[in-house]
Amino acid sequence: MALTATGIGSNLPINDMVSAIVNAEKLPKEALFNRTEDTINAKVSAVGTLKSELAKFQDALKKLQKGNELSARKVSTGDSQYFKATADKFAQNGTYAIKVEKLAYAHKVAGDTTALATDKPGEGRLDFTVNGASFGVDIAATDDLQAIARKINDASDNKGVVATVVTSDDGSRLVFSSEKTGTDNQISVTATDAVGAGTGLNDMFNGANLTELQPAQNAVLYIDNQKITSQSNEIKGAITGVTLELTKADIGQTGTLTISQDDTKVKENVKGFVDSYNALIDSINKLSSYDADKKKASALQGDPMIRSLESQLRSMVSERVDVDGKTIALYDMGIKTDRYGKLSIDDAKLDKAIAEDMNSLEGLFSTESTGLANRFAELANTYTKSGGVISTRNDTYNSEKKRLDTQREAFSLKMKSLESRLFKQFNKMDLVVASLNQQTSGLIDRLNSLPGVVKG
Repeated sequence: MALTATGIGSNLPINDMVSAIVNAEKLPKEALFNRTEDTINAKVSAVGTLKSELAKFQDALKKLQKGNELSARKVSTGDSQYFKATADKFAQNGTYAIKVEKLAYAHKVAGDTTALATDKPGEGRLDFTVNGASFGVDIAATDDLQAIARKINDASDNKGVVATVVTSDDGSRLVFSSEKTGTDNQISVTATDAVGAGTGLNDMFNGANLTELQPAQNAVLYIDNQKITSQSNEIKGAITGVTLELTKADIGQTGTLTISQDDTKVKENVKGFVDSYNALIDSINKLSSYDADKKKASALQGDPMIRSLESQLRSMVSERVDVDGKTIALYDMGIKTDRYGKLSIDDAKLDKAIAEDMNSLEGLFSTESTGLANRFAELANTYTKSGGVISTRNDTYNSEKKRLDTQREAFSLKMKSLESRLFKQFNKMDLVVASLNQQTSGLIDRLNSLPGVVKG
């Protein structure tokens, strides 16, 4: 290190000397702080990666937990314009002839027409009854048609009436529509004018002044020539596990509904589980590995948290599940485990299980509490949930960072104090040396001035 600064009295490089002493103590400690911080950050990043892989694993498990996705059904309605269909796991394979005679419609009635939507019919009350349930709203003398519609729609006890102002060539009128289709949901309206307020509400809504715009109607359809009447265009339960949505009516047209097991979708969901599980194992191995050649450990190498997770995962894949009195394991369904703990699929064996033993495959994964998908999901959740293992570990890392910041701050103050103390000590020394130099110089001058002294 070049010494350039000098003391005033001693001609010594005091600044450089103090800096060298302070750095000799400061730099190794700061390097230790930096290494500690890098280690904590690496662990935070590694735990974040682990949480991300667990979340992907949980997404794959959702398709197997309830069995709906695992026991997927393929639905075909041909090119029918008359209905759509969906099916859950309870739907059985089959073909059905469907004819739609009528669609369900909601009841619509309208009050008498006025010239403008801003017209005010008068003070009083409107009462409504829908499917045996009643409610009403009070009408102020200042309420126009829009205000009345808002009061009806915003009523906290509204039983299913939607009010709208419709303006046509004839003028404006209030239209009341039932929220639900079918004859059970017809609307009745009673208008009562306030005493002394005239007959504005009565003239607009009572008796012949209330026009039926659309009669309430039930849906009528035939499934294999069996008649079904429904209040709604959504038909549930007519065919077990199937929901029909009626879209158009024509009794002369027959559509064909075909339900079959979607073997491809089932296999995709099982494969998704296997791929996600293997990705999680790969991530665990990478995060906890040790590179012997580089002599470098990964961030979570030897960490008990990740060792415990890996151990539980490997144990769980070999467990057997009780399904209808027999125990089933992944291996029985064509899912094998290799010596590295990763899974692979025996396609022929899995295809056979899907085709011939779907109940066992579904039970293996989806049985409540004991099914593997539910068990894996529960395990993953203990790590990823708020307050779970990973959250607690991150809290620990945050605490370590705060302690490190506190230690750094205290050490910085210590180094400033050391620097200040050294400067004081060296400055005192500088003054002493300067004083000695002055005394020496004066003594030499006096000696040189003595008689007989020969100056060289």
